[in-house]
Amino acid sequence: MTIQDLLKDVSVMDLTTFARAIPSPKDFLLTQSIFPNVEMREVKWRTKDSGRYVNVAKYRAFNASVPFATREAWQTSREGALPALGQKLVVSEQEQILLEASHGSDQDRLIELLYDDVEGHVEAIRSRLELAAGDVLADGRFTLEQENGLTLEVDWNVPVENMPVASRPWSDPASDPIADELRWIQHLDDIGAPEPELVITSRKAFSYLAANDAYRAAYYGSVNPSTTPTATLTPQQINVVRGNYSLPPIQFYKAQVRVDGKPRKVLPEDLWILVPPEREKWAQTMYGVTAEALVLSRGSNPEIIREDAPGLIITRGVQDDPVQIWTKGAAVGMPVMHTPDAHIVAKVL
Repeated sequence: MTIQDLLKDVSVMDLTTFARAIPSPKDFLLTQSIFPNVEMREVKWRTKDSGRYVNVAKYRAFNASVPFATREAWQTSREGALPALGQKLVVSEQEQILLEASHGSDQDRLIELLYDDVEGHVEAIRSRLELAAGDVLADGRFTLEQENGLTLEVDWNVPVENMPVASRPWSDPASDPIADELRWIQHLDDIGAPEPELVITSRKAFSYLAANDAYRAAYYGSVNPSTTPTATLTPQQINVVRGNYSLPPIQFYKAQVRVDGKPRKVLPEDLWILVPPEREKWAQTMYGVTAEALVLSRGSNPEIIREDAPGLIITRGVQDDPVQIWTKGAAVGMPVMHTPDAHIVAKVL
């Protein structure tokens, strides 16, 4: 039995189904619930903003004519190509020789190696999309700078008012994080944005609230700083203060990915992010249809059905010189922001 014969028992559909069933790392909060995933039978992203203003009706005198109203409506849309991402891994010629020399166990071992590589493809692609979501959150833009030869920027036009800087760094005990956060929430209320559902931040940013004068005074009910106990607050006490001011609950974010062999935090530790509810209306991680999926879903005997074409896809193959078996993980996708003024990304340190 040749290596090519062994591959006949491993279909593209089997590999892709396995890949899509792999759960994302628990730390990947952004692409799981902040920018929820959506799969589309498209190769482009699209955003549309539409609405209307309705003026109040006017009273009229009896026997007077009803006044005419005016229609005030708008609609704007943007679109662009979903960029492709992915990677290949090969089973080297030496590994294949060793596999064939193992007599009888070569088939199972080869298939095991292929599925191990599929897990690597899935983690790599999801890691890159998590990093992209962090990029969009941090500065309101999706940016690629000479990444594998590709340079691209999509500016989601987040207003500067939605990316404030704390009046004083929260690492300073004399700062007033309560007033800062209430002011940012008031801004969202003033522009008609929904009330934030939660805060995404780092443990580092949160830790400074324990020794903060404003938080301690609020917890102990002190009017004069000289009468405020000097003890730092526990996380539970901090949350009591937040509850008293109707501030949203906090969720810590700590995800890291590896970029060119070096660990990188997905989000800077100095951000305090107020996230809206109904997040699918705010932002999404959009997956489209890859070129590989389009090819595989064509013909009278397609390797995958059209309904399964959107999303991450795994292919495999053999080349003769040098002799190699390879697997490839591919996707087209990026984070897309539909409503750029419904959240707050504040720099607090």
